[in-house]
Amino acid sequence: MIKLLILAANPRDTQPLRLGREARWIEGRIRESNAAGRFTIRSAWAVTVDELLYQLNSFEPNVVHFVGHGESGEIILETASGASRPLSQAALATIFSHFRQWLQLVVLNACYSADQAESLAEHADAVIGMTSAVGDAAAVEFAAGFYRALGFGRSVQDAFSQGVAMLTVRGLPDADVPKLIHRAGVDPARLVLAGASDVAISIRRAEDPRVPERLRGLLQDGCEFLLLSDQATRLPQRHAEEENRIFLELGMRQSDAVFVVEVNRFAEVATAATVLAERLVPRETHSYDWTLVVKGNPLAGSLSLAMAGLRSGDRVLLVGNHRMPQWAPQMLSSP
Repeated sequence: MIKLLILAANPRDTQPLRLGREARWIEGRIRESNAAGRFTIRSAWAVTVDELLYQLNSFEPNVVHFVGHGESGEIILETASGASRPLSQAALATIFSHFRQWLQLVVLNACYSADQAESLAEHADAVIGMTSAVGDAAAVEFAAGFYRALGFGRSVQDAFSQGVAMLTVRGLPDADVPKLIHRAGVDPARLVLAGASDVAISIRRAEDPRVPERLRGLLQDGCEFLLLSDQATRLPQRHAEEENRIFLELGMRQSDAVFVVEVNRFAEVATAATVLAERLVPRETHSYDWTLVVKGNPLAGSLSLAMAGLRSGDRVLLVGNHRMPQWAPQMLSSP
């Protein structure tokens, strides 16, 4: 499922915009597409900073579309009383840095938002901003053409080109205003929205420069990707920063299968091993103690992955020992 969050702000002391029309056109073009069932759309109006944070935390969007006003280096949100509340480029980047685990695309459909888009490019795969002032009609037409193409499964680059083409077709003067920016290592011509499943995230990680090149090659060759969430590994919130994620190659003693695992470096070895076993060897895992082994050496279960010396790119083996060795059980195998 692809989660699209539409955020709108039009403070009382700014020029009125037809925000509802843009939101309706976006939803309408997606509903008309052949992938409408893969989208979940949420809209939030008169957005304040608190509302922005609430929506990002509660919805965990893959796509964020902001419609409203912008000035050089700022987008304009609202205060609780409806007045203008500028949000600086640095502040916007700081907020979005906490949500890049889910973000594929951000669209800032507001005047002079290209600088803000540049600052967000390390937190999302692709970002669209406007290099100068953009007319209300042009903003709506661009959004309609862009999201129609995304709804039909086109790449972000193709959808962007179709959105710009709509401005030319309609005879609007702002065709050179939208700007597409992407994260280093991401090809927008190959970037297709895929949501937040493990399969979808693996598509993104296969081109993510934070992932060691060898593991990216495994993903590009079809290796299965496993995301161990902080909730699954029972990590406290203070360790939840994106910078703490590491990427491991995982093997299993009883099979030749290889996986690429994304996990927080503060996760305990025993907890991470147990979560992996529950994912990969679901039958009777309660009767085994699971651990990770590196070069034949079991890692102490009470240590964090970082304290055990694991770094991105390392290869680990998932091994289970029966708690009642007198039973001499066979290792679990797939049916």
